[in-house]
This record gives sequence, C-alpha cells and structure tokens, in this order.
Amino acid sequence: MSKESDIYFAIAKFMAIKYPSVVWRFDFSAGTKMTLGQARKHKGMNPHRGYPDLFICQCKGGYGGLYLEIKKARVHKMDGQLMSDKHLHEQSEMLLHLEKAGYRAEFAIGFDDCIAKIDKYLNL
Repeated sequence: MSKESDIYFAIAKFMAIKYPSVVWRFDFSAGTKMTLGQARKHKGMNPHRGYPDLFICQCKGGYGGLYLEIKKARVHKMDGQLMSDKHLHEQSEMLLHLEKAGYRAEFAIGFDDCIAKIDKYLNL
C-alpha cells in the first residue's frame, strides 16, 4: 500500500466484515487539503496536535478504547529510539497522554500490524 490512506481503507473494510458491531472512526482530516478558512476552523475545534488516526470505541481489558497512530513505515530506529521528527514526537506525546487517561494507544506500522493490534485488543 503506497499511502497511509490506502491502509485506512483496507482497515475500514476489515472492520466492517470482522467487527460489524464495533464503533470506530478515522481522523481523516489531517490528510485532507483545506481552504485557509476551513483550516482555521479545524484548528480552532481541534487544538491538540498529534491526535491519532483511528479510534476504536470499545472498552476492553480495563481500557476505554483503542487509539492507533497508523504509519506505512517504521518510526523507531534499530535501538528502539523514536526517529527525530517533530511530528512523530508530537504523536508519541499524544499517545502517552491517552495511555495515562485510560486508553490503549500506540503506533501501528502497515496493514498487518494494524490488524494484529486491533484483533489483540478486541479479544482482550
């Protein structure tokens, strides 16, 4: 899959087939081109940077839901450190914040990793 949005669509198909009763939502606005006015409104309504791509609205294993920040390529170096990219660090901080608030929140790399993490979470 060449773009993150391709992964989103594949996950949406998977969720509709395997978990039709589970409520989920993608934050697709980050990859959308907006007019200047739309961008201002969006920023005003969504002030937190690094909000994850997917939320699965299902309480499991003591968590209030699952947040996934979806990437098509790895985000960590071989030593386990996060690559030095400002936006990745913002996303990582948001995932930590959501974890502290009682959600399961993590990076998922590619379609197969996303599906594995969704299945694992929904089968807690």
